[in-house]
Amino acid sequence: MRLLTPLSSLLLILASLVVSASPAFAANPIVIFGNDCKPPKSWMHNGRPKGVLVDILHEIEARTGLSFDIRLMPWKRAYMSALEGRGGIFGLSKNMERMSLFDFSEVMYVDEMRIVVLKGREFTYREPEDLKGMTLGITRGASYGDEFDRAKGRIFIPSEDSGPISRLRMLLAGRIDAALIGPGEASVRFTISQDTMLMENSDQFVILDTPFVQDDNFIGFPKNSKRRKLLDQIDHALLDMQGDGTIQRIEARY
Repeated sequence: MRLLTPLSSLLLILASLVVSASPAFAANPIVIFGNDCKPPKSWMHNGRPKGVLVDILHEIEARTGLSFDIRLMPWKRAYMSALEGRGGIFGLSKNMERMSLFDFSEVMYVDEMRIVVLKGREFTYREPEDLKGMTLGITRGASYGDEFDRAKGRIFIPSEDSGPISRLRMLLAGRIDAALIGPGEASVRFTISQDTMLMENSDQFVILDTPFVQDDNFIGFPKNSKRRKLLDQIDHALLDMQGDGTIQRIEARY
Protein backbone atom coordinates (compact mmCIF):
# COMPACT_ATOMS: atom_id res chain seq x y z
CA MET A 1 0.00 0.00 0.00
CA ARG A 2 1.38 3.41 -1.05
CA LEU A 3 1.04 6.12 1.57
CA LEU A 4 -0.14 9.54 0.42
CA THR A 5 2.06 12.51 1.17
CA PRO A 6 0.45 15.67 2.55
CA LEU A 7 0.90 17.33 -0.86
CA SER A 8 -0.72 14.47 -2.80
CA SER A 9 -3.60 14.40 -0.31
CA LEU A 10 -4.17 18.10 -0.86
CA LEU A 11 -4.14 17.65 -4.63
CA LEU A 12 -6.71 14.86 -4.39
CA ILE A 13 -8.98 17.03 -2.27
CA LEU A 14 -8.72 19.92 -4.72
CA ALA A 15 -9.41 17.61 -7.67
CA SER A 16 -12.50 16.21 -5.97
CA LEU A 17 -13.77 19.73 -5.32
CA VAL A 18 -13.37 20.65 -9.00
CA VAL A 19 -15.16 17.48 -10.12
CA SER A 20 -18.00 17.97 -7.68
CA ALA A 21 -18.34 21.67 -8.56
CA SER A 22 -18.41 21.21 -12.34
CA PRO A 23 -21.74 19.34 -12.59
CA ALA A 24 -23.33 21.87 -10.26
CA PHE A 25 -22.25 24.71 -12.54
CA ALA A 26 -23.48 22.86 -15.62
CA ALA A 27 -26.79 22.15 -13.92
CA ASN A 28 -27.28 25.84 -13.08
CA PRO A 29 -26.94 27.87 -16.28
CA ILE A 30 -27.42 31.63 -16.21
CA VAL A 31 -31.08 32.52 -16.66
CA ILE A 32 -31.56 35.23 -19.27
CA PHE A 33 -34.88 36.61 -20.51
CA GLY A 34 -35.86 37.95 -23.92
CA ASN A 35 -38.74 38.91 -26.19
CA ASP A 36 -40.73 35.98 -27.65
CA CYS A 37 -42.21 38.02 -30.51
CA LYS A 38 -39.45 40.07 -32.13
CA PRO A 39 -38.33 38.31 -35.34
CA PRO A 40 -35.69 38.17 -36.66
CA LYS A 41 -34.09 39.17 -33.32
CA SER A 42 -35.81 36.60 -31.11
CA TRP A 43 -38.96 34.51 -31.21
CA MET A 44 -40.24 31.03 -30.44
CA HIS A 45 -40.09 28.51 -33.29
CA ASN A 46 -41.46 25.00 -32.74
CA GLY A 47 -41.17 25.53 -29.01
CA ARG A 48 -37.52 26.68 -29.12
CA PRO A 49 -35.88 30.11 -28.92
CA LYS A 50 -34.69 31.31 -32.33
CA GLY A 51 -33.22 34.47 -33.84
CA VAL A 52 -30.18 36.68 -34.28
CA LEU A 53 -29.84 37.46 -30.57
CA VAL A 54 -30.30 33.82 -29.60
CA ASP A 55 -27.50 32.82 -31.98
CA ILE A 56 -25.28 35.56 -30.54
CA LEU A 57 -25.88 34.17 -27.05
CA HIS A 58 -24.93 30.66 -28.23
CA GLU A 59 -21.73 32.07 -29.73
CA ILE A 60 -20.92 33.76 -26.41
CA GLU A 61 -21.40 30.36 -24.73
CA ALA A 62 -18.95 28.76 -27.16
CA ARG A 63 -16.31 31.45 -26.59
CA THR A 64 -16.56 31.75 -22.80
CA GLY A 65 -17.73 28.38 -21.48
CA LEU A 66 -20.77 30.09 -19.95
CA SER A 67 -24.18 28.42 -20.21
CA PHE A 68 -27.44 30.37 -20.69
CA ASP A 69 -30.96 29.28 -19.87
CA ILE A 70 -32.75 31.37 -22.53
CA ARG A 71 -36.36 32.12 -21.63
CA LEU A 72 -38.51 34.03 -24.14
CA MET A 73 -41.81 35.63 -23.17
CA PRO A 74 -43.75 38.87 -23.77
CA TRP A 75 -41.36 41.78 -23.38
CA LYS A 76 -42.97 43.44 -20.37
CA ARG A 77 -42.93 40.15 -18.44
CA ALA A 78 -39.31 39.48 -19.49
CA TYR A 79 -38.30 42.95 -18.30
CA MET A 80 -40.07 42.64 -14.96
CA SER A 81 -38.59 39.15 -14.41
CA ALA A 82 -35.08 40.55 -14.85
CA LEU A 83 -35.83 43.63 -12.76
CA GLU A 84 -37.02 41.37 -9.93
CA GLY A 85 -33.62 39.62 -9.94
CA ARG A 86 -34.66 36.33 -11.56
CA GLY A 87 -31.97 36.59 -14.24
CA GLY A 88 -30.48 38.80 -16.93
CA ILE A 89 -32.16 40.18 -20.03
CA PHE A 90 -31.05 40.61 -23.63
CA GLY A 91 -32.26 42.98 -26.34
CA LEU A 92 -32.32 45.74 -23.70
CA SER A 93 -32.19 49.41 -24.75
CA LYS A 94 -30.62 52.10 -22.59
CA ASN A 95 -32.43 55.03 -21.06
CA MET A 96 -31.78 57.12 -17.95
CA GLU A 97 -34.06 55.04 -15.73
CA ARG A 98 -32.64 51.70 -16.84
CA MET A 99 -29.05 52.88 -16.42
CA SER A 100 -29.80 53.36 -12.72
CA LEU A 101 -31.25 49.84 -12.46
CA PHE A 102 -29.06 47.63 -14.68
CA ASP A 103 -25.41 46.97 -15.47
CA PHE A 104 -25.04 46.81 -19.26
CA SER A 105 -22.81 44.84 -21.59
CA GLU A 106 -21.16 46.17 -24.72
CA VAL A 107 -23.52 46.64 -27.68
CA MET A 108 -25.01 43.29 -28.68
CA TYR A 109 -27.05 44.38 -31.69
CA VAL A 110 -28.31 47.54 -33.43
CA ASP A 111 -32.09 47.53 -33.80
CA GLU A 112 -33.40 49.79 -36.57
CA MET A 113 -36.98 50.72 -35.68
CA ARG A 114 -39.13 51.47 -38.74
CA ILE A 115 -42.46 53.30 -39.04
CA VAL A 116 -45.14 51.51 -41.08
CA VAL A 117 -48.26 53.26 -42.41
CA LEU A 118 -51.03 52.40 -44.86
CA LYS A 119 -50.73 53.28 -48.53
CA GLY A 120 -52.10 56.74 -49.18
CA ARG A 121 -51.26 57.91 -45.65
CA GLU A 122 -47.52 58.35 -46.11
CA PHE A 123 -45.76 61.38 -44.66
CA THR A 124 -42.20 62.63 -44.38
CA TYR A 125 -40.64 61.61 -41.08
CA ARG A 126 -37.58 63.44 -39.76
CA GLU A 127 -38.10 63.64 -35.98
CA PRO A 128 -40.59 62.54 -33.29
CA GLU A 129 -42.44 65.88 -33.62
CA ASP A 130 -43.64 64.64 -37.02
CA LEU A 131 -45.79 62.08 -35.13
CA LYS A 132 -47.67 64.77 -33.21
CA GLY A 133 -51.22 63.71 -32.38
CA MET A 134 -50.85 60.30 -34.03
CA THR A 135 -51.63 56.96 -32.40
CA LEU A 136 -48.49 54.83 -32.69
CA GLY A 137 -48.53 51.06 -32.19
CA ILE A 138 -45.65 49.89 -30.00
CA THR A 139 -44.58 46.85 -27.97
CA ARG A 140 -46.00 46.77 -24.45
CA GLY A 141 -43.37 48.00 -21.99
CA ALA A 142 -40.88 48.97 -24.69
CA SER A 143 -38.40 51.84 -24.60
CA TYR A 144 -36.08 52.88 -27.42
CA GLY A 145 -34.12 55.50 -25.56
CA ASP A 146 -34.81 58.79 -23.81
CA GLU A 147 -36.07 60.60 -26.93
CA PHE A 148 -38.72 57.91 -27.38
CA ASP A 149 -39.67 58.13 -23.70
CA ARG A 150 -40.04 61.92 -23.88
CA ALA A 151 -42.24 61.71 -26.99
CA LYS A 152 -44.45 58.88 -25.67
CA GLY A 153 -47.73 60.35 -24.50
CA ARG A 154 -46.53 63.93 -25.08
CA ILE A 155 -46.17 63.94 -28.87
CA PHE A 156 -47.71 60.66 -30.00
CA ILE A 157 -50.40 58.53 -28.36
CA PRO A 158 -49.01 55.05 -27.56
CA SER A 159 -51.09 51.97 -28.35
CA GLU A 160 -49.35 49.02 -26.66
CA ASP A 161 -49.68 45.40 -27.78
CA SER A 162 -47.92 42.07 -27.40
CA GLY A 163 -46.49 41.67 -30.90
CA PRO A 164 -46.05 42.96 -34.48
CA ILE A 165 -48.77 40.80 -36.09
CA SER A 166 -51.51 42.32 -33.94
CA ARG A 167 -49.91 45.76 -34.50
CA LEU A 168 -50.14 45.52 -38.30
CA ARG A 169 -53.67 44.12 -38.04
CA MET A 170 -54.65 47.16 -35.98
CA LEU A 171 -53.04 49.41 -38.60
CA LEU A 172 -54.99 47.65 -41.35
CA ALA A 173 -58.22 48.12 -39.37
CA GLY A 174 -57.54 51.84 -38.95
CA ARG A 175 -57.26 51.60 -35.17
CA ILE A 176 -53.78 53.17 -35.15
CA ASP A 177 -52.12 55.70 -37.47
CA ALA A 178 -48.72 54.03 -37.66
CA ALA A 179 -46.87 50.98 -36.36
CA LEU A 180 -43.34 50.92 -34.97
CA ILE A 181 -41.61 47.66 -35.94
CA GLY A 182 -38.02 46.46 -35.93
CA PRO A 183 -35.38 45.49 -36.59
CA GLY A 184 -35.44 46.94 -40.07
CA GLU A 185 -37.44 46.11 -43.17
CA ALA A 186 -36.70 42.40 -42.76
CA SER A 187 -38.78 42.34 -39.59
CA VAL A 188 -41.74 43.99 -41.36
CA ARG A 189 -41.57 41.49 -44.23
CA PHE A 190 -41.27 38.55 -41.85
CA THR A 191 -44.26 39.73 -39.79
CA ILE A 192 -46.44 40.03 -42.89
CA SER A 193 -45.41 36.55 -44.05
CA GLN A 194 -46.62 34.98 -40.79
CA ASP A 195 -50.28 36.00 -41.10
CA THR A 196 -52.78 35.25 -43.89
CA MET A 197 -54.70 38.52 -43.56
CA LEU A 198 -51.51 40.55 -43.64
CA MET A 199 -50.26 38.60 -46.66
CA GLU A 200 -53.50 39.27 -48.53
CA ASN A 201 -53.08 42.99 -47.87
CA SER A 202 -49.29 43.25 -48.10
CA ASP A 203 -49.51 45.92 -50.80
CA GLN A 204 -51.29 48.21 -48.33
CA PHE A 205 -48.26 48.62 -46.05
CA VAL A 206 -45.63 51.30 -46.62
CA ILE A 207 -42.36 51.61 -44.66
CA LEU A 208 -41.30 55.22 -44.27
CA ASP A 209 -37.82 56.01 -45.57
CA THR A 210 -36.33 57.39 -42.36
CA PRO A 211 -36.03 55.02 -39.37
CA PHE A 212 -37.54 56.19 -36.10
CA VAL A 213 -34.29 55.35 -34.33
CA GLN A 214 -31.14 53.25 -34.55
CA ASP A 215 -31.49 51.55 -31.18
CA ASP A 216 -28.47 49.87 -29.56
CA ASN A 217 -29.38 46.63 -27.77
CA PHE A 218 -27.49 45.27 -24.77
CA ILE A 219 -27.41 42.42 -22.28
CA GLY A 220 -28.28 43.63 -18.79
CA PHE A 221 -28.29 42.36 -15.23
CA PRO A 222 -29.83 44.16 -12.24
CA LYS A 223 -27.18 46.14 -10.36
CA ASN A 224 -27.95 44.35 -7.11
CA SER A 225 -27.15 40.96 -8.71
CA LYS A 226 -23.43 41.87 -8.77
CA ARG A 227 -22.80 40.35 -12.21
CA ARG A 228 -20.15 42.80 -13.39
CA LYS A 229 -17.46 40.09 -13.64
CA LEU A 230 -19.82 37.98 -15.72
CA LEU A 231 -20.52 40.96 -17.97
CA ASP A 232 -16.76 41.44 -18.41
CA GLN A 233 -16.57 37.93 -19.88
CA ILE A 234 -19.55 38.64 -22.12
CA ASP A 235 -18.03 41.98 -23.22
CA HIS A 236 -14.78 40.32 -24.24
CA ALA A 237 -16.68 37.84 -26.43
CA LEU A 238 -18.92 40.53 -27.96
CA LEU A 239 -15.97 42.77 -28.87
CA ASP A 240 -14.18 39.82 -30.48
CA MET A 241 -17.35 38.90 -32.40
CA GLN A 242 -17.74 42.47 -33.66
CA GLY A 243 -14.10 42.57 -34.66
CA ASP A 244 -13.99 39.27 -36.55
CA GLY A 245 -17.35 39.74 -38.33
CA THR A 246 -19.23 36.98 -36.49
CA ILE A 247 -22.20 39.17 -35.59
CA GLN A 248 -22.54 40.35 -39.19
CA ARG A 249 -22.50 36.74 -40.41
CA ILE A 250 -25.19 35.78 -37.90
CA GLU A 251 -27.36 38.69 -39.09
CA ALA A 252 -26.87 37.62 -42.71
CA ARG A 253 -28.42 34.21 -41.95
CA TYR A 254 -31.73 35.95 -41.26
